[in-house]
Amino acid sequence: MSAKAYAVPEEEQAKWRDIIFEEQPYLANVYPGDTRSIGIIFCIDRAEVEYFNLGVNPIFRDTYTLGGGTITKKGYNITEKCIGCGKCRTKCPQRCIEEGKPYRILQNHCLHCGNCYENCPVKAIVRE
Repeated sequence: MSAKAYAVPEEEQAKWRDIIFEEQPYLANVYPGDTRSIGIIFCIDRAEVEYFNLGVNPIFRDTYTLGGGTITKKGYNITEKCIGCGKCRTKCPQRCIEEGKPYRILQNHCLHCGNCYENCPVKAIVRE
């Protein structure tokens, strides 16, 4: 996650603390009695969250935003310079490159490892 975090104004700390403890009663085990006032309540704003599931093959990744965040393009793309040799596809550990004109990287399954980029004989792959 990439975001901006800031403390809730002092006059709202108790209100939000009560809401959090009401919605998540198990926190009373972590902060019993009056110890729950030691924490500072904060907000997360303009967040970009990247989710990875490395327990499946191919891997799964997705990016989403919170509080007005924006998604920054990352990874690799195959340009029109592609000659269709397929070397990138054979070097991809997740097998997430599809044939086509040009070949295409399935971004939700890409590790962003750069193996395709490193092995393209005509430098048709660009890093975002």
